[in-house]
Amino acid sequence: MKSTIDAVGQRIDLNLLVAFDAIFRSRNLTTAGRGLGLSQPAMSHVLSKLRSTFNDPLFVRLPRGLQPTPLANEIAPVLVEALGMIRGSLERKPFDAVNSTRIFNIGMGDIGEVVHLPHLVRELRASAPHVRLHTTQIPAPRVRDALGDGEIDVATGNYDLGAGCRELKLYEGEYACVLRADHPTIDTRLTLKQFRAAEHILVRPQGLLHHAEVIERALVSRGVAARVAVRISHFHGVVALVTSTDLIATVPSRLAESMKRFAGVKVLPPPIALPKTKVSLYWHERFHRDPGNAWLRSLYVKLFKS
Repeated sequence: MKSTIDAVGQRIDLNLLVAFDAIFRSRNLTTAGRGLGLSQPAMSHVLSKLRSTFNDPLFVRLPRGLQPTPLANEIAPVLVEALGMIRGSLERKPFDAVNSTRIFNIGMGDIGEVVHLPHLVRELRASAPHVRLHTTQIPAPRVRDALGDGEIDVATGNYDLGAGCRELKLYEGEYACVLRADHPTIDTRLTLKQFRAAEHILVRPQGLLHHAEVIERALVSRGVAARVAVRISHFHGVVALVTSTDLIATVPSRLAESMKRFAGVKVLPPPIALPKTKVSLYWHERFHRDPGNAWLRSLYVKLFKS
């Protein structure tokens, strides 16, 4: 018997197994066909193919309906279980945020860790208490591959990732200047003369080269010609430097406001024209329909999209 079933398994059509399951459950060709969207003649043809495939009548018509043969009774439990497993693997289950213990890996720099992460963690504690977040700063040239490989689930920033990745703009913002609250020469207004005379901190983060290029170009332009005294690679170093020196830094305004809340700094608008900052959310097409990834993206939209 096993060799017979093995031989059948090599040539079986999955659609026939679905039909077998429907007939076995209903014991009626018309009812089974209605569930499959097939007419009674079409179901008769399917039953004929099943009988030929298994070399057995499988179902015999009796006064109380179609009754399975011993072979049909023998194979039914295995086929029903197999179909259940196949259906289960193909049906997308919604993401259960309340009970999930999933770890989400997010590509974000230190701006994101200051501006976004506190809001994300607070939301998770309320709606997904067992979900964990891991952040990592990915060099700009690697972001696309990191998303495609599943190294990170999403990334935030301002990138041009090209085909294969999706982008959702979260918001645009301004730049602001950050300096110590008791700065000796700058009070509540920053003039162009003061901006030129000041010594500046230039932040060149690994994942946000666009920011460094914009600010450096503005500082060294002919109309400004300001002096860059310190170059650092992380925004986290800005607060320690400006609160202990007379240096000033030009950073995205949302980051500047976060610094103001947690440190003794003041935030002033720059006296020069600067382009707006853009922050987008990125993910790979490969994971677009993943329920967990979609849930995380919806969280970003809820918390940060303007």
